[in-house]
Amino acid sequence: MTLRLSPLDHTFWSLESPDAPMHIGALAVFGSGPAGPVDAYAVAALLTQRAQRIPRLRRRVRPSRNPLEGPGWEDQPDFDAATQIVRHELSADVTADPSDPRLCRIVGELMARPVPREAPPWEMHLLGPTTGGPDGEPVLFLLLKVHHAVVDGLRALELGIRLLDGYPEAETRAPQAPEAEATTPRPAPLRSVIGMAAATGPASVRLLRSLPIEARRTLRATEIAGSALVAAADGVDRALRHPSPMRPSLLRAATHRPAPAASGLGLALPTLAVDDVRLIRKEHGGTANDVVLAVLAGALRGAGERTDVRVMVPVSQRGRRSAAGTPAAGNRLSGFLVDLPVSEADPVARLRRVREAMDLRKAAGPRRGAGAVALLADLVPAAAHPFAAPLLRPSAGFLFDALVTNVPLPDRPFTLAGMPLTGLHPLAPLARHQALSVAVSSFRGRLHLGLRGPFATPELSHAVEAAAAELLATC
Repeated sequence: MTLRLSPLDHTFWSLESPDAPMHIGALAVFGSGPAGPVDAYAVAALLTQRAQRIPRLRRRVRPSRNPLEGPGWEDQPDFDAATQIVRHELSADVTADPSDPRLCRIVGELMARPVPREAPPWEMHLLGPTTGGPDGEPVLFLLLKVHHAVVDGLRALELGIRLLDGYPEAETRAPQAPEAEATTPRPAPLRSVIGMAAATGPASVRLLRSLPIEARRTLRATEIAGSALVAAADGVDRALRHPSPMRPSLLRAATHRPAPAASGLGLALPTLAVDDVRLIRKEHGGTANDVVLAVLAGALRGAGERTDVRVMVPVSQRGRRSAAGTPAAGNRLSGFLVDLPVSEADPVARLRRVREAMDLRKAAGPRRGAGAVALLADLVPAAAHPFAAPLLRPSAGFLFDALVTNVPLPDRPFTLAGMPLTGLHPLAPLARHQALSVAVSSFRGRLHLGLRGPFATPELSHAVEAAAAELLATC
């Protein structure tokens, strides 16, 4: 049985264009292990061996011959993981600091290149080793790129963990795919019974029974699409009234600070102390994510921005189950649209406004409003996705100005070939006309941020650290 891409995965696959790749990335930082410096060629061979055993990494997208069906997954014949793992030498002046602008420039260029579409859509890049870590020891960087149609941020990290020491053995037993799990007999919930009733009996009866189901789907789609159109119209109005480099390029002001990096190539990797974020939360309330959003608002203000910035905060819907009662396969995402109060000069007031805005969005729920636009993928026929994608590509810039996503990571001592993992910066896709995407993960007492896009400059990276210090000073 062919494993079909989920509706949202099909959307991500169709949305991609050469100037706006739809892959997720993560830059992992490894120090020297007990045995001393590790041969990068040996590490590449080890990664090849482990990637070869992971079923998901052997699959490529196969277009369907039926125009009414979406594409499916198939194992690539004669798959060789070595062809998708690349080594890069680093010049002697590149330091072991992930925030080194020279390293960020290299990683930014690699992230701007799409992953292969004719092969399993992922790549790995080994960079280094460098010549001087914190104690003068070499450091090795590993950049993992996986198309968003394969995984969401959480699953991308899970996939990366399976490449590390102590985990590959489980992959020698190919795990049952989520799509296949749906065929396991189990008691059907009420919604499943209703769905089966609508699919049996004479055609006229099936049609009558399916009308309420289709009516609810249409109502939901209309509600979400209407909210998205209102938000897009508001985005155009904001861009005209308050020109800014954060707005879509067609409406961008001719001059404004800060000067953006080359489109799509900008990348910065600041870090924050988890203890500092906890102290700010204890003093002023809210969640760690609220603090990060407030810090980002302060950083944009410190970098020269003065107008409020609308961000999309993705919300995972992976816990929801399919009609058959099994975990839903593929990406399951919704989101909140939140205005960051960049125009607010007081850091405490910025955090309070962020907290209030997030509380309102959470009270409404992630399946309502323009932020739930990703849920439309489940309500649109598969045949319409390739045709709707060209219309949707420019819309992100009018719905929101930047993406901010938080990717949880287990705080455990991971190693690769004996080398300890000392840091991991997640990297989110950058949609067309977007000036910034931000991904955040907490690991080993640090919040690791990955900033991408024209606004992801060293100046903004320093401004993130300064904004956190400004909030910390109020505690």
